[in-house]
Amino acid sequence: MPEPEPREAQSHPAQRCLEFCPICRAAEVLRAGGAPELRGGIDDLGREALLTLRALVDHYLERLDTQPTGPDRVEEIPIE
Repeated sequence: MPEPEPREAQSHPAQRCLEFCPICRAAEVLRAGGAPELRGGIDDLGREALLTLRALVDHYLERLDTQPTGPDRVEEIPIE
């Protein structure tokens, strides 16, 4: 009888990318065949990319919060 998976493994399944995703495939190949320094660099690069994406999302959310809403944004211009 196989041993049950640890509780953490059951609640957080391993995330897998699509097979045809070129970015994920390239990262997997580099991780599998590269030196530990290369793998660490790839991990750092991925982390920096995610932090950059987070900063971009935060910037746009802040911009949305500061924009005026309501009837003041629309001005009726009569056309004669």
